[in-house]
Amino acid sequence: MNKRWGTAVAAALAACSVGAASGQERPTFVERRDCGIDFVHQRFMTEGKKYLCETAGAGVALLDYDGDGRLDVYCVQSCPLPGYVGADAEAPPPIDRLYRNLGGFRFESVGPLVSVAVRQPDGSVKRVEKPLGLDDARYGMGVSCPDVDNDGDPDLFVTNVGRDALYRNEGDGTFTDVTLESGVVDELWSTAAAWADLDGDGDLDLYLANYAQIDFAAYKVCTTRNIVSYCHPDTLRSAPDRLYRNDGGFRFTDVTAAAGIVEPDEGGKGLAVLPFDQDGDGRLDLYVANDADENYLWMNRGGMKFEEEAGLWCIDVSGRGASQSCMGSDLADVDGDLDFDLFSANFGKEPNVLYVRGKDGFYDDRSYPSGLGEPSYLFTGFGARFFDYDRDADVDLMVVNGHIVDNAELFDATQTFKQVPHLYANRGNGTFESIGPRLSPFFLEANVGRGLATGDLDDDGDLDVVVLQNGAPLSVLENVGDHPGRWIGFKLVGTASPRDAIGAVVTIECAGKKQAQPLLGTSSYLSFGDLRLYFGLGAVAADAPVQVTVRWPSGRVQSQADLAPGRYHRIEEPPAK
Repeated sequence: MNKRWGTAVAAALAACSVGAASGQERPTFVERRDCGIDFVHQRFMTEGKKYLCETAGAGVALLDYDGDGRLDVYCVQSCPLPGYVGADAEAPPPIDRLYRNLGGFRFESVGPLVSVAVRQPDGSVKRVEKPLGLDDARYGMGVSCPDVDNDGDPDLFVTNVGRDALYRNEGDGTFTDVTLESGVVDELWSTAAAWADLDGDGDLDLYLANYAQIDFAAYKVCTTRNIVSYCHPDTLRSAPDRLYRNDGGFRFTDVTAAAGIVEPDEGGKGLAVLPFDQDGDGRLDLYVANDADENYLWMNRGGMKFEEEAGLWCIDVSGRGASQSCMGSDLADVDGDLDFDLFSANFGKEPNVLYVRGKDGFYDDRSYPSGLGEPSYLFTGFGARFFDYDRDADVDLMVVNGHIVDNAELFDATQTFKQVPHLYANRGNGTFESIGPRLSPFFLEANVGRGLATGDLDDDGDLDVVVLQNGAPLSVLENVGDHPGRWIGFKLVGTASPRDAIGAVVTIECAGKKQAQPLLGTSSYLSFGDLRLYFGLGAVAADAPVQVTVRWPSGRVQSQADLAPGRYHRIEEPPAK
């Protein structure tokens, strides 16, 4: 056993046990099994075949679909695949589920029919029942909730193994499937969908990450020691990603080749996409995390033209020069220098990677120096999100874990299918400490974590967490910590920019400390979080004024001073002068 591997094993095992007997009276996170969300993900394992997609999904989204100001929850489901012989094989396939937030941390499932107010010719209002319209029953992977048509309500896009689904929000509590007429018709195994204004015309375009080409009729069965197991991703050919230009009116054009999105060799197996302005030229670039392949960084040259430069900026491979199994990813300023750093969760025995941006603009693999490498070494990370859980004015990190091989322990005594999640506290300087078990029993319970989204579900000024587990019930974690710090939040509304303002950067200053955050939308793994930006302020006076500067995707820069902490502020992009 080499020294680094032995140290990593000890650190990983210690992370599982720290705090188990802490006697903490009040946890920071409480799993709310009583909140009304009864969703259970089903992977429909096909014995004798073990299709890889069965252990890859799925994602979860937070959105205010009905415009009542509260975050609702959308959960992605799977379905039986060819060869499935379970007791429910002949039953109608389950569909994705939408849960309406009733307030007070209570939710209700939205049924197939909803009551809608319809104005009659005589001016009166009559309530009628209409189909909800969310009836996708394919093998689901991810979900995103962009305001595609800039009309003020979130639409829905679900990625699948096979054709994806795009739903238009009708504004009355119902949706319409507009997939076929939209032009976003992709029959591949899709995973992450990143929405951003890539051509500067004020609406959201779509970068669709595809994983692999999967032929169920000729699927390779993998065995180890004569035991059928899930195959390594290398046994499947990569599927090409797609770029769709938004032409308005829910119409899109596939511009992949014309835009220069031509993947090297056979392409990468994409699992996460982050849109952000990497070089400060006012155009949004795209980081693509690939599984077992080199990552991409598509640099936006304007006019919907891109060039791949991940290697130039040192984020294509690890600091040791090796390709990684990058999965859930996020972007944040971890060290307080107002530059954004990149994180991707990795496969077991590949530590999670943190790329920290230096003053020269290039990135350095700081996985081990940051404290994130050793505790993650034995774990397979998926959902990953930076957020300030304790309001101390720096971003912490949560990662949910779970192997892709359901009998992994038969082949490697250090591995298990179910694994405990991790929460890493930022020490304030970009180094982290694994402290999850001190915060909640949830971090001592092994599961198969996949999707993860954060947002203020009860509008009480701290961030809650939703975790979708493969083949298990959804976990909803309420943040109930007694956090002494102040906070402030922002809801951005674009005008010249897309209404969602994805790609905006918000910088605040309070009591002499500056912080910056990008508005991403899609982040983590196959998931979509609260579009409000949340900042912990630390131990400042209750009336300490906050100054905010917004750099909008359109390039406009807007500043406001003397904003009060302890509330969410709505900031609308100013009109052109």
